[in-house]
This record gives sequence, structure tokens and C-alpha cells, in this order.
Amino acid sequence: MQSLRYKNAVCLSGLMILTACASTAVLRPPEYQVPKVQIDEQYKYASLNWTATDALQPIEADWWQIYHDPMLSQLIQQLNQENLSLRQAEARFRYANALLEQQRAVRQPSLALKASANRSGGKNAASSGQFSSEIQASWIPDVWGRVAKAIEGQQANLEASGAELQAVKLSQQLLATEAYWNIRVLDAQINILQQTQQSYVRSVQILKNQYAAGMIARADVIQAETQLKQVQIQQLEKQRERNLQENILAILQGLGIAQFQLLPQKIVFQVPKLPTQLPSRLLIQRPDVIRAERDLAATHAQLGLAQTAWLPDVSIGLNSAVNSQIFSQLFQSPQYLWSAGLKAAAVLWDGGKRKADIAAAQANHDEKSLAYKQAVLTGLKEVEDALMQSASFRQQQAEQAKLSALAVENERVVTRRYNAGLVSYLEVVSAQNLRLQAEQAALELKQLQLKNTAQLIAALGGNYALS
Repeated sequence: MQSLRYKNAVCLSGLMILTACASTAVLRPPEYQVPKVQIDEQYKYASLNWTATDALQPIEADWWQIYHDPMLSQLIQQLNQENLSLRQAEARFRYANALLEQQRAVRQPSLALKASANRSGGKNAASSGQFSSEIQASWIPDVWGRVAKAIEGQQANLEASGAELQAVKLSQQLLATEAYWNIRVLDAQINILQQTQQSYVRSVQILKNQYAAGMIARADVIQAETQLKQVQIQQLEKQRERNLQENILAILQGLGIAQFQLLPQKIVFQVPKLPTQLPSRLLIQRPDVIRAERDLAATHAQLGLAQTAWLPDVSIGLNSAVNSQIFSQLFQSPQYLWSAGLKAAAVLWDGGKRKADIAAAQANHDEKSLAYKQAVLTGLKEVEDALMQSASFRQQQAEQAKLSALAVENERVVTRRYNAGLVSYLEVVSAQNLRLQAEQAALELKQLQLKNTAQLIAALGGNYALS
């Protein structure tokens, strides 16, 4: 028995030496470490210090509650349950979890049971039966750590899939929020146009009466009618845009176009002020950054598997079988056989395939490493963009308020001068158009500010602590 063990050990050692000579791969690949990314100590457009840390954990928060809009909250809740893109991502996450369970099962021994029953005979031969039963047990010990490395890689894939799920959720929520505020701003613009149309209709009727009395020229009536028609066309444009945004919102909630309608509602637009004390959470909160890092970890595991592919596969097997011609005596049969052994197999020459596999895995690892660094820099850029625009929008809002006040005052003065016969109606039309443009520009600026708020929250990872 000792002689047999000695021979097996010698054979296994010789096999390892031969495979080692045929490869330059390492025996134990290095442990995975998250690559460091050189980042600025503070944001350019805000006095916020950047502190990279792995100790902080994301704070789960319904970030859309910062708007204090019950209808928006209801729409987002519906989206979280019925959005089809989100449900697809959830299915991909379950699939990744199943793959991880499959990989973990490789560590466990396998047990198989086989049984057969045959009966044979001939014209000049008596019939006979043959019954057999066999149990096979096998186990692949993780001598080289390949199974552990494969599990590590699949665990990283699962976590990457979870991060993708969060990224899809945040993306769909952001799209729904933007569509919702687009609709509300369009409702406000349509309301302004409707009020303006009513005013213009009265002006046209007054001018027609004055023209009939010979007090004004026909040109004034034509200008007023042209202005009225322009406002009517703008209403059609705004309504068309609203319908398109409503269609987007319907699909995001997993509904058909005919199944969804968002009724107009007058609201006071209040741009929320975001707390910005936690920019250091960016790296661990942004789902795309998490996914990029986990993808890198998975490719690191794949590289380790490629580097250890030259090592022989070792397995331990146990086989037990019984045979009998009488079924009732099958398990008392003297025809009982068993075998146990250690098996190792390795490829001595593959024409350079393993070397090419290592090169491919290394290239994939390098690409994922760069992708991770790119995701971090992209996250920083998006936060900087949102902070810069937020400050710029606040300045623009102050100037826009002054412009709107001037437009209203200008329309009042010009209308008074026209009634006094000092200017033509063309100047009244021009003043009214300036006032309407100022009102619409103010609403569009509110729309941009609301959108920028959502984008800043998304840039910080979505799971934002509200104060």
C-alpha cells in the first residue's frame, strides 16, 4: 500500500514538473486590490473637501422626496414596481446569483447512483436476467485555489450585476423625474399662452371696432391677428411636446400609452437646496463606479484562473458496484466490486493556447482597470458639471427676474403711449412679445434648475442623505 502511495506521489510530482517546464505562469496569482485613482482634494465649483474612504456605507433614501411632490412620489413608486427595464435588470441579477451557486457547488463532493436490469435469451438458450447497482463518489480538492478564485470572480460578477440593477433603477427614476417636470413646466407655459390668447382676442376685437370706426389703419388689425395666430401655434407646439413627455412617463411605469394620463395641475415651482456635505460618498454610492470596480475584480479572478491553468487537475474517486442474476439477492451478491483512487491530468503541450489565454485575460484586466478609473473621473466631472450649473442658474435666475420685471413695465408704458396716439401698434406687439418671452424663459430656467437638481443627486449616487 505504501509502495502504491509512493508511486502516485512520484507520478504527480513528475506531472507538475513537466507542466511547469512548459509554462511561465505563476503558482499563486496575487490578491486583488482596488486600484487607486488620483483625484483632486476638492471640487472646483464648490468648497467641498474630497475624502476617499471605504468605511462609509450608502444611505438608502427616496431622493425624489426632496421635491415634496406627492404625485411625483406616486409615479416613482409605480416605476419601482412595474418598470420593464428595471425588471429585466432584476432577472439578470437572479441569473448571476444562480451562476454563483453553481460555482459554489463545485466545491462539494458529487454522488451518483446507477442501476440497470437486463434480460436476455435465445431460441436454443434459456433466458437469464442480470441486475446491477453502482455508486460513484468523486471530489475535486481545491489544491491550487482555482475553485476559490472562480467563486471570487463569480461573486464579483454578482455584485456587479447588483450595481447594474441600482444603476438602471436610478437612470429610470431620473428619466421619470425629468419627464414629470417637463410636463409641469409645459402645463404652466400652456396656461400662460391661454391667458395671453384671451388677452389678444380682446385686443383684436377692440382693434376691429376701431378700424370699423375709421380710427386706426388696417395694418394694426393685421398685426394683432398675426400675433394671436402665433400664440395659437405655440399652444399646439407645447401641447405636442407635453403629449410626448406623457408617453415617456407611461412607458417608464410599464403602462401602455392609452392607459396613462397625467392631468394638468397648477403648482408653485420651488427648486430645492441640496445638502452637499457628503461628496466623499461618490465612489461608493455611484452604481456605475461600483459596477466598474466589480467588473475589474471579476477579470482579476479570470486572470488568476488563466495563470494557473497549467497546473494539473486532481480528483479523488470512489466506485462501488454489485451484480446479480436474481434481483432479491442483488445486495447480498458475492459479485461485489469497489475501487478508489487519485487522478491527475494536465496538458503538456497545447501549441501556445494557455499563453494566449493569459495574454487575453491580462488585456481584459487592463481594459477593466482603465474603465474603472474612467468611471471615477466621469463621476467627478458630472458632479462638477452639476455644481457649476447650479451656481450659474442661481445667478441667471436673479437676472431673469429683473428682465421679466422690465418687460412687464415696458409693455405697460408702450400700451399707454399707444392709447395716447404716440406710437404705432407695432411697438405694442413688440412689447407684448418681449413680456411673453420673458415669462416663458423664466419657466424654462425653472425647468433647467429642477433637472439639474435631479442630475446632481444622480451624480452623487442617488442614495442621498437629505437634511
